[in-house]
Amino acid sequence: MFLHGRKVWLATLMMTATVCTGLAQMGRAGGTRGYASDSFEGFAALDEDTRIPQKEKSFWYSVDAATPAAQLEYAAKLEARGKDRSARRAYEALVREWPTALESAQAQLALAQLFEKAQKYDKAFDEYQYLLVHFSGHCPYTEVLDRQYRLANSMLHNNKSMFGWRISGTDSIRERFELIVRNAPRSAIAPEVLLIIGSMRVAEKELQEAISVYDGLLNRFPNAPQATSAIYLAAQCRYELAVKHSYNEPRAREAIAFFKAALARMPNHPQKEQMTAWLNELNALLLEQNYIQAVFYDTKQRNVEAAKTAYRRFLTEFSDSKYAQQVRDRLTELEKGAKPLK
Repeated sequence: MFLHGRKVWLATLMMTATVCTGLAQMGRAGGTRGYASDSFEGFAALDEDTRIPQKEKSFWYSVDAATPAAQLEYAAKLEARGKDRSARRAYEALVREWPTALESAQAQLALAQLFEKAQKYDKAFDEYQYLLVHFSGHCPYTEVLDRQYRLANSMLHNNKSMFGWRISGTDSIRERFELIVRNAPRSAIAPEVLLIIGSMRVAEKELQEAISVYDGLLNRFPNAPQATSAIYLAAQCRYELAVKHSYNEPRAREAIAFFKAALARMPNHPQKEQMTAWLNELNALLLEQNYIQAVFYDTKQRNVEAAKTAYRRFLTEFSDSKYAQQVRDRLTELEKGAKPLK
């Protein structure tokens, strides 16, 4: 039955090849795949040449048959007998010996599946990626993407020892999630993958990069269900950075603008109460920043003209604040010739 299934897949390969190739060539509006010119905010930078090189003939991987079809049959029989390691070598040999043969696409798929079966998730992911790069028009593209997604999730959730310690860094895992989005930036799973990438950035305390990822999700998928979560998470990151860098007025203003736009866009957001509370805190922070700055010119720099300008600017924006009357009184004194405060 297993061998029959593989033969059916091979028989339909030519029928689906034209369709897959067409999808690969679709434009940005309707396609799902990535292009070298695609820009992904918050992703790790790519080297100039990121294409996976084609496998070459190797002394370590020799074929056991005279034709691609016979070698494929040989490898499939090994797999059917449970000799998975030998089958992997046979499939690998086929791909290296006949890299452009139609059977190589099926051999590459089988190779990736065997690594997945052996729970060698990182190797399986990479073999699926080779399949997408070199046989994109001759493979079940969506199915392979889904498999990569499951593998990346497995690597993420199995990255801890029995004592709860992280076994390795998450950069390589995050980059695999990023690769899934690069492979198909407009696919159905892309919004969910972007949420995962953003959460991994947050876990690594890389909040600015997380904001870029969440903003990218909102720009690309404004109507996706994940957009609701992305708005809240992007707002939370902005709030935390603004509070951490309380001296940075431009950052606070940008965060406030985002909060206002987000709440206007989703007035019934599930986390509206929390976001409103954060917005109020940021407004209070901005008020303090501007008041301290105005007083600085009066008491530290002791520059009358600069102080008057700062007080006037403060009253223009914060005319109803708790400091407004105090600032008005002080501005009146300065305009009447009072000296700077000590």
